[in-house]
Amino acid sequence: MKRFLSSLLHLSVGVCFMLFFVLFSYIWQTVPALSFMKPHPFYFLGIVLLLTIIGICGMGFWGIKRFQSLSKEERKARILKSKKKMPFALLALVVYIAIVIIFLILIREKVFPLWVKINFIYILAVSFLIVLSINNYVVDLSYDRKLKQSIQEKESVNLKLRSIRSQLNPHFMFNALTSIQGLMNKNDIPAANHYLTLFANLTRKVLNTSEQDLISLEDELKIQEDYLQMEQLRFGFQYEVTVSDEINIANTEIPAMLLQPFVENAVKHGVALLQQNGNIQVQVSKQGNNLVLSVTDNGKGFDKEKITRKEGSLGLKLSEERIALLNQVHPDEPTTLIIDSKQTGTTIAITLVNLFS
Repeated sequence: MKRFLSSLLHLSVGVCFMLFFVLFSYIWQTVPALSFMKPHPFYFLGIVLLLTIIGICGMGFWGIKRFQSLSKEERKARILKSKKKMPFALLALVVYIAIVIIFLILIREKVFPLWVKINFIYILAVSFLIVLSINNYVVDLSYDRKLKQSIQEKESVNLKLRSIRSQLNPHFMFNALTSIQGLMNKNDIPAANHYLTLFANLTRKVLNTSEQDLISLEDELKIQEDYLQMEQLRFGFQYEVTVSDEINIANTEIPAMLLQPFVENAVKHGVALLQQNGNIQVQVSKQGNNLVLSVTDNGKGFDKEKITRKEGSLGLKLSEERIALLNQVHPDEPTTLIIDSKQTGTTIAITLVNLFS
């Protein structure tokens, strides 16, 4: 109904605009006070052209401002809808121009008042507006139906994403408590107390982001560094987090806790057995418009097919499901996951395509 009223409003404005010029052209031809303009018909056509240009420029300026105020997703949707309307609008314009040319050829030798000839063009213009308004209404109706379906699908996917996040957080907590238990079993009370302090700080950060779909890359890396520092107390491995200088981590947003399961995997299945000889590298780089996050360890590697069937690999399985769902929500900016595991170590690379476009 809203789209119908919008199309009706646009049509009404166009009809009133054309009726104004019909009345103006009639007065121009019939009122004696304006007789000085009759030898110069270009006066009238010049006024019409000037008002038309002003109207087009005004609508164009308004359209640009409105487009700039839209979100990225809304801009894509508006461009897609405009592409669907454009072929029909161009066809209607060509037909309109052809009819005007044919009419002018037919009346060239006939005697009609000039205002009748001009008004015929106005009538064609109104007809043109009617056809465009109908097309606008039909395309918008179809588009709204598809948009509503798309929104419902995205809401369903977002619910699944939140469900996965809700499973990842307890999984992370369970692994951390297992580490605390390991320190207690070693009777290393000072290390366990320190671990508990770090664990409390880390838990607070994780809970603060639990309701956010996106967080800054800076916050994500802080969480990973806190986690690595915490696990370093238990296993004694070395780690390093490096970020390319061209990346503004404070203003770059990524899905919350995207790296966490892979960093946990590097600790648990990579360097845990190596103890002080273990090494983990977390690297953040920019490749074109893509953001690349990689986690590398020097552990013994693993068979992905075997490990995903184990109960202990829940984080890895949930992360793969999460990335697949994220790609359904953002098909134009997909996230890719590559796992390269060898006997000399494992590298997990996550690429957020077109993040900087």
